[in-house]
Amino acid sequence: MLNKIIATLITVGGAGYINYFVANQLGAVEPIGDKKTSQIAYSLIWSVVDFSFFLFLQQNLKEYFHNETLLIICMLITLAFSFLISLLLVKPLQKLSYFLYGITFKAYKENNGINPGSVWDDFLSGQNEIEAYCYDLQHNPIGQGFITAYSKIPGKHDFVLQPFKEEKHKKQWSYDEIEEISQNPGNWDNFTIRQYINVQENLIIFTIRK
Repeated sequence: MLNKIIATLITVGGAGYINYFVANQLGAVEPIGDKKTSQIAYSLIWSVVDFSFFLFLQQNLKEYFHNETLLIICMLITLAFSFLISLLLVKPLQKLSYFLYGITFKAYKENNGINPGSVWDDFLSGQNEIEAYCYDLQHNPIGQGFITAYSKIPGKHDFVLQPFKEEKHKKQWSYDEIEEISQNPGNWDNFTIRQYINVQENLIIFTIRK
């Protein structure tokens, strides 16, 4: 009995972490508050699915296997199941949940929709070689160029800047200059200008697309 209890706890706990690990690698986890708390909560939710599958296996395989052999087989299959189910379902479930959120918010006229993923990913996704101008919160220039790659890992704000080749970009615009450009209505018809602010990372980014 003790072995069965221990095996069950280890299996469910390990499977829950696998669920979280795969979801995190696929960028389907958006931490809310403390990252460790979000990890535990996410793992516990998936552990309900894993534990249900574990019980299902025990019930249907007990005629063919017994005692420790049954436990070992159920443990291994459950761990494999948790990996595959996460790989196949976490992204579709994420998109479905935000789709349903969007419908709910729209129904109550609180919002027209909600975008899946992080603000960082939404800011940069779908754009190739974005013209970017980067500053700190004190408005000091810290870099400019085309953003050719960026991290999609939640909480990471790493990106690659490829320097401009044009002579006009030899000196980076000051913050006031780029702010004036972004706020000029005359530019709105010809360019899409967006501003990203991250207080924690001390980072402001302006992007310009024709």
